Amino acid sequence: MYIKSNTLFKDTRPERIYDDISRPVIIADNLLTPENMGSMIRLADNIGAEKMIFLGRETVKSVSHIRRCAASSRDNIEWFFTEENDLRKLVGMRKIVAIETADDATCIYDTALPVDIAFIVGNESRGIRPEILSQCDMITYIPVPGPTRSLNVSHAAAVALFEWQRRRLTDFR
Repeated sequence: MYIKSNTLFKDTRPERIYDDISRPVIIADNLLTPENMGSMIRLADNIGAEKMIFLGRETVKSVSHIRRCAASSRDNIEWFFTEENDLRKLVGMRKIVAIETADDATCIYDTALPVDIAFIVGNESRGIRPEILSQCDMITYIPVPGPTRSLNVSHAAAVALFEWQRRRLTDFR
């Protein structure tokens, strides 16, 4: 029988992982579509992120579409656009982990993910810009076994964030 998710999670309190650790920060480098931006805001809200940062210029005509795609999450989490490209200024001392296919990337399932983390994903067609990627502490990829070897940006972020969360929740058991 179907029950509302708030009812299901009422007693399990998965948010307890943030009692002793920082919430993750999520960064997206120059996303193109309002739908993906809205999905990223929703994901940031779902995971309990501290904030969702969009690198690049805000397009005024897209904001209402982004907010519509984010649904109720648009007011639950801090999210903003910035033209600042110095990641350290945006996330401080957190370890910056890129989710990207690159020569020196390691498989996410074999990579130790830091507790104090900022994940970054890239543009839908070109990925993370080289000048941004060079600032990352580590680069990880998600193995994709199907014939289409790339994930939608919000799906890739979801896989990485919930893998990170799974590891943190294991610490409590």
